[in-house]
Amino acid sequence: MCEKNSDTSLKQQVHDALISDIIKGVYSGETILTEKFLMEKYNVSRAPIREALTQLTTTQILISIPRQGYKIFQPSAEEIYEIVKFRSSLECSFLHNFSFCIVQDWINELRSICEEYMSCGADNFIGRWHYNCMFHLKLFSIYGNRYAYKQLQDALNIQTIYFIQKKQYASMDLHMALVDYLEKKDIAIAETILKADIENLLIPSASSIDSSNSPN
Repeated sequence: MCEKNSDTSLKQQVHDALISDIIKGVYSGETILTEKFLMEKYNVSRAPIREALTQLTTTQILISIPRQGYKIFQPSAEEIYEIVKFRSSLECSFLHNFSFCIVQDWINELRSICEEYMSCGADNFIGRWHYNCMFHLKLFSIYGNRYAYKQLQDALNIQTIYFIQKKQYASMDLHMALVDYLEKKDIAIAETILKADIENLLIPSASSIDSSNSPN
């Protein structure tokens, strides 16, 4: 039992280290990651590497290239558009239905994340995106739904890869206003702000994608 727990922990460590390197841009979109390379880099055996790779493939962070290895998933503009729409629906729905879970201590933590973002340099797009993800995950964690939280986390990870490749970052200009209205318990306006904040990440081609999906 102890050995199994140790293996599980090691797999998670490898997973976290690998995804951290991906998010930091250590690997280019053309890099082929092999089990042997990763075993040497992270100094672990094949089993935790395989488990971590399986998990990252399942969540679409990596894609398997038969007989070669793994590449970082490079989402298309349309896929990012769909993720943003998914997040908008998911996060706004949970805020609408579970706003009663939000207490002052949580509000204080959200405000603290906003303040940390503001101290981050304007050219530090990775740092700013990190705080954006932290804010949305902290807000969503309040609701206590681990399954939905994991879906949001996976969506944010895919967005992270896209924005790092494009050297773009998220603005958190609406986050402090959102926190203010949560504190006032004006959930209707808070929902509107949350939706605007998430959909502010829609890429320029989103309107054309939306038009192409509309009935004539």
